[in-house]
Amino acid sequence: MLTGIMAMFEMATSFDSQQFQLRPPPDTYSGSDAQRADRDLLRLFSHKNLRTSMVENDKPWFGDSLCDQLMCKFNQNASDRCSPSNTYNSELFGDSPLQKKNYVPGVRSLSNAENLKGACALSSGSHRVLVVPNPDFDLQDQASHPYRLFTCLTALNQQECMFETQN
Repeated sequence: MLTGIMAMFEMATSFDSQQFQLRPPPDTYSGSDAQRADRDLLRLFSHKNLRTSMVENDKPWFGDSLCDQLMCKFNQNASDRCSPSNTYNSELFGDSPLQKKNYVPGVRSLSNAENLKGACALSSGSHRVLVVPNPDFDLQDQASHPYRLFTCLTALNQQECMFETQN
């Protein structure tokens, strides 16, 4: 009986020491400027005026023209890129990391993935943002959104997100 009690005690202390080893790495994303920038873009995508100011001929922009229009929307110094229906939005982006951290068009995605076609890549430091036109967007459908958002924090020697390189 004493052997059984000792075995249970050994197992319990073994499990306790393993818990310290199984802790996840520190979360560098939560509460960061990267998270705030992502949240600001999601707020833009759900904004009621986006449906008319961020599309052309009822279709979402893509690639470089999408990057230009996004830059126009969140960077007051990029007004030369604006289409006639698009302008800087100080209400959404006046205090945004997108403007303060100088997000700029980054390395174009080389991914062949269907869900990343036509992506605009923006980056600031290790934060990479891919804004992708939604091919199923329907201007008449109020539940339909013109863009999708994919983001990541890259390693220092990487320019693309892991999901971009895994085709």
